[in-house]
Amino acid sequence: MQQAHIQFSVVNGTGMICVNRPEALNALTTDMVTALRDQILAWHDDPNISHIIISASSPRAFSAGGDVRQAYAHIKAQDKDALAHFFRAEYLAALSVYECAKPVIALADGLVMGGGAGLTQCCSHVVMSETTGFAMPEGAIGLFPDAGASIFLGRCPRAVALYLGLTGRKIGAADCLMLGLAHSVTRSDDMSGLKEALLRCGADQIENVLARFQHDPGSAYLPGIRPLLEQIFVGDDIAAMLERAADLALLRPGTIAEDIHQALQKNCPMTMCVFLRLVQMYDELGGIPDALELDFRLALGMAWRPDFAEGVRAVLVDKSNDAAWQPPSAENITATMVDTLFQQSSLPPLR
Repeated sequence: MQQAHIQFSVVNGTGMICVNRPEALNALTTDMVTALRDQILAWHDDPNISHIIISASSPRAFSAGGDVRQAYAHIKAQDKDALAHFFRAEYLAALSVYECAKPVIALADGLVMGGGAGLTQCCSHVVMSETTGFAMPEGAIGLFPDAGASIFLGRCPRAVALYLGLTGRKIGAADCLMLGLAHSVTRSDDMSGLKEALLRCGADQIENVLARFQHDPGSAYLPGIRPLLEQIFVGDDIAAMLERAADLALLRPGTIAEDIHQALQKNCPMTMCVFLRLVQMYDELGGIPDALELDFRLALGMAWRPDFAEGVRAVLVDKSNDAAWQPPSAENITATMVDTLFQQSSLPPLR
């Protein structure tokens, strides 16, 4: 299903997917992810397709994630079926990529966030550049780090996983390579050349092509702040983490400690409690399919809470950044309240 915002082609037996909505940082609409899934499923069974490349039309953003403005419109219209379809379409698209029998290579230049980040992590190969900014910023809008983040962040060192999931801060290619979130790094200026080389190679030559274009991304940032992260993100109490960040911010004003404190103070408390629970559940989840199944049901519960609509209003609609969260702090959230969101027997399955 060809459409303006996502384009498909075949070159030398290679399936090409180009996300083409640069004016919205390639935010993914329901129509876009539905078309993507349909095409991936068709190529999965096509013996003439060797491998698949997913890229973006602009180096500014691979994808800033799912189009939450679309989800917000469904909430304002009180359309539960449309909202469920929004999340189901996004997660099924990611699942189709993950389960594809052909190698799928993401050329992840620029912003790689939310559902866009999740899509890359379902690919067999992820190539980033010096312009890549990888983040799961759902805490700012009252949702939660979804699209399989419980797996791809959950396998990171615990303090790092909590830092990324609770603050929503961006990391670059060097850190992604270190954490296994990227397989290769190429100069942004060389991405088009890499794409051309991938179009001329067979599936058995992909690794050699990526190695030929490999670029040293320099030193990772996270190891330098790891001791601080281990000080803050310890234990299972969000309020205590916030208190430790506040104490360290007073001792070290103008440092990463202050930045972490500001993020934890600003982001949705329920989002943070839900992500903490997901990290705690990492060993129970069998992999991406299980994670996406859980994400779908969690999304249905979280999206209808007042926080999601309030967060989207404050960040994306009014751009006032003055969300009034309910409850207003992690201290007001009990384990029972979080348990309720994870009790999903009455909710529909993903597939």
